[in-house]
Amino acid sequence: MVRNISARVFLIRHGETSWSVGGKHASFTDVPMSREGERQVEETRDCYIGRNKLIDPENVVRIYVCPQQRTKRTVEILELGVQSQQNFLDRDDQSKTVSPLTGSQGASSEPMIQATSWLNEWNYGEYEGLSLAEISARRPQSPDWVIWKDGCPGGEAPEQITTRLDELIAEIRQNIEKSVTEWPGGLQISHATRSARDIVCVGHGHILAALALRWVGMPLDHGMRLLMEPSSVAVLSFENDDLGRPAISLGRRMMR
Repeated sequence: MVRNISARVFLIRHGETSWSVGGKHASFTDVPMSREGERQVEETRDCYIGRNKLIDPENVVRIYVCPQQRTKRTVEILELGVQSQQNFLDRDDQSKTVSPLTGSQGASSEPMIQATSWLNEWNYGEYEGLSLAEISARRPQSPDWVIWKDGCPGGEAPEQITTRLDELIAEIRQNIEKSVTEWPGGLQISHATRSARDIVCVGHGHILAALALRWVGMPLDHGMRLLMEPSSVAVLSFENDDLGRPAISLGRRMMR
């Protein structure tokens, strides 16, 4: 039996790396996942992904992923986007690659998995490769560095992050709004449907937390702190399925 579903956006952080274990900030440095990080992703897959689990691959209409190796490897291990093979489209240069881990039969003409710089980690600039303690030591006059309001010298400011995430959110909403019910008064409901509606975003800790804040229209510097552990899953949705009321889901029961 096909289960009716409402639109959701799943955020998944990659597994740990040698840098994350040491508390080093990694953005443009393409640090691979460690074997422990890959094991963490395998556990996430086994727990959360599959028929009648939190993320049902049959209900996923699109996957966005940061182009770096640790995030693309995460998608491969999660076994999301598997048709006859996993097809990746790089949004920046339109190049297409195929995962070597799955079959080699007929590639899709429009890959579901889209690698995009929208999900690049917050560019840490001069703080790349540094721990929080090392960053504080570089700021003797203001050691209490808060990325959400201070940004990164030589990297990105909160305003730049806001701009690129709002572009991603606009595209996600376009995909979700392809099938809505409009009620009297203009209320639009993302109603239960048999069509695939879920979106998955695979990325990094700071950028996914920032995406959640922008999803609900919050400025990045307003004070809320959202944390994502390696290989963790967060859920964005709509309150009462109302497209005008985007929400962060704090808890989901397992579906049967």
